[in-house]
Amino acid sequence: MKIVEQEFSKEQIRALANFWPVFTKPKFVYETEDEPEPGEEGVFVLPGRTLSAEAEAFEGMVYTQGWVLNGFDWPEWSKTDEFKDLFSDPQAVAKATALQLAQLLTALIRKDRFCSGTMACACQDGLLSAITHRASKLV
Repeated sequence: MKIVEQEFSKEQIRALANFWPVFTKPKFVYETEDEPEPGEEGVFVLPGRTLSAEAEAFEGMVYTQGWVLNGFDWPEWSKTDEFKDLFSDPQAVAKATALQLAQLLTALIRKDRFCSGTMACACQDGLLSAITHRASKLV
């Protein structure tokens, strides 16, 4: 697996950390599921999703600030123990490097494109809060 080498500036880390208060708001909703539009008879139309304004801003920020890594084999990395630990253990996230946060965010964002709701679940499970909290400690 190709090892990604990247350093993150204080500005990039701060941009990520700025979302920690957003993800810790009581009753914060990352996205809502839209009602499906009626289709032609016999046609099943899947519901869409609408990101909250904050979630939309977050997803835009992770791309513009370089937290979504290009050339990173996230599907392969998501099979590793490192991913599994970061994905399921808040203590592992609390010790993560900026690069590990970027790898985790890349895997989540990219997977969300194939499996809608991945980011919303990561938010609901506290993973996005843990990631952004860790960023606040790296600044």
